[in-house]
Amino acid sequence: MRIAFAFIALIASFCLWLLDISNAVYDFRTDVREDSFTVVTPAAVTSANVTLLKAVYDNDTNTIDYISSISETPVFSSYDTTTRQLLTTGLSANTTRTLDVNYDTNALTHSTAINALLNWWPFIWFMIIVAFPIAALVAIFTGR
Repeated sequence: MRIAFAFIALIASFCLWLLDISNAVYDFRTDVREDSFTVVTPAAVTSANVTLLKAVYDNDTNTIDYISSISETPVFSSYDTTTRQLLTTGLSANTTRTLDVNYDTNALTHSTAINALLNWWPFIWFMIIVAFPIAALVAIFTGR
């Protein structure tokens, strides 16, 4: 019977290994925010600054995404973490458009205890996954 329980522990460990905990923790910690701006570019100008209403989570500018109301491809250029000012390039000159900016923000602004736990969660999860097979092997070889 102990071999059957050890085998079940090994299968459970394998199944737990397949779970994408890091992305789940990231999704729990963040919210996607969309800010809309009316942006006017004068003649011969193809960039514009906008000020985001909230800070980008962990200053990760890879989460910034644009949707423009006209046919153009806005491109992220720079982000000032102090002023939350975002420089966008690739805009059409001499045009007015609505520019929607999607980005990740911190969803847990008022809970330092949960943030502390989530900082340690990937390590705790790794220890659980490593401990299950070790406990299963010990149970097999010691007969307990």
